Amino acid sequence: MKSVRLEDLRELLEGAAFAAWWSDWQRASAALRDARLRLDDLLAQAELMAHRSEITQRTAVDTFSRSGEVEDEGTRHTAEAQSNENRALALVGEFEQQRTRASELWARLGGTDEGLQEARERLPKAKGAARADLEAAVREAEKVRRTLEEEYAAADRRRARLWEDVEAAWAQSFERSLAGAEHAVAARRIRRDAERLFKEAEERRARARQLAAESDVAHRELREAEAAREAPRAGARERFGCAAGRSWLYWRHRDDKRSAFAVALSAEPDGASAPVAALGIYVVGRQRGVAQLEPARDGAGPTAVERDRKLEDLIGGGGASGSGA
Repeated sequence: MKSVRLEDLRELLEGAAFAAWWSDWQRASAALRDARLRLDDLLAQAELMAHRSEITQRTAVDTFSRSGEVEDEGTRHTAEAQSNENRALALVGEFEQQRTRASELWARLGGTDEGLQEARERLPKAKGAARADLEAAVREAEKVRRTLEEEYAAADRRRARLWEDVEAAWAQSFERSLAGAEHAVAARRIRRDAERLFKEAEERRARARQLAAESDVAHRELREAEAAREAPRAGARERFGCAAGRSWLYWRHRDDKRSAFAVALSAEPDGASAPVAALGIYVVGRQRGVAQLEPARDGAGPTAVERDRKLEDLIGGGGASGSGA
């Protein structure tokens, strides 16, 4: 690392050779920055896509399970519809038998009414024992008629209830059949949604794999960009007699062996103790380096950094700092 004076360093930085080097450094730094951004972006996209594919896969599985549940419920409705249909058919058979019994009782009741009417018509003309026998027959016929009338009424009520049960069973069968058909349609729609989600999850997995492959390429490009920027950094020492740090170039201070000039390679290097301008010239000490820096000045007395160096010399017994060769 060469020892230079401030005016010599300024002349070097303003020269054509350093300008060419600075252009190379900026291009390499920009390429490295772009490579890092591209890699970070690809890694973030790959991770996000993998996460989204997992979520979509779980959603697809849940959706497929729900389609099965809806299908099972539709099957249950259809089974209930068939059960009610069978029940309705059985009730129709009972209804027909009851209707026949009610019709028979109605016919018997009609016949009893005709016989009773004839007996009542003969009653005024009958005399003596014949009248007494006829009155007894009328009373017996009236008794039989009341019994038949009660039996018919009960049979007819049962016939009516059976028909109500038939209609109720048919109505329930109809409702369950409609519900079953609706659930079948819904299950097919949900299954199509599940198939779409499975396909989407696979597409996202494929995209995540593609992004991972692209990030591998970006890793290689980043290493190449790092190597490309290392070339001008490594060449700076030989071309300009400096030490090249991460974000600084250093030359020994010709007039203070414990200080150095530091030239910033970026506007805000990490760890700087004051605002820094690119290609600005600063004075730094040996121990703290750019953790404590001040702009280099011409002939205005020692800087705070230079005073600290002199104080360290006095404390250490070495006297004031002398000039370097």
